[in-house]
Amino acid sequence: MSPMTESGRQSSQAATIPQDVVAALTTLHDYVSSSLALPPQVIATCRGEKRAFGRNALQTMSYRKAVELFINRFATKDDWWISEFRYKPEVSIYAMFYRTHGEEDEGLVLLDERGWPELVGNAVKLNIIFTSLKFTVTTQSSN
Repeated sequence: MSPMTESGRQSSQAATIPQDVVAALTTLHDYVSSSLALPPQVIATCRGEKRAFGRNALQTMSYRKAVELFINRFATKDDWWISEFRYKPEVSIYAMFYRTHGEEDEGLVLLDERGWPELVGNAVKLNIIFTSLKFTVTTQSSN
């Protein structure tokens, strides 16, 4: 049961915190919040070339649109099979995550198409790899 005053109302005595302590706690909270926030950019690297992309822009596009973007930005004519108009290069996207939760998500990890917005939302760095579709056709002649 709570203590009652003579008039029957519950007495409450709020603890007062000095203004300088409140200001220090507010500053500390703001600092920690901003240090935990992800930067607005994601750095993508392909063959040693680095480009910065907006995190929000990448999150709002689909994985396939992001692949198209990376092909447009990084692919060379050698990545295309036959011509630029047919058989686009295959792209693998690896990410280094900002917040990791164990050794499985440390270092570069291959991203899956499903969950692209959440995955790229936690990525610090993307590594774009082109897998060539070119292959050699060998003909065997029969005697």
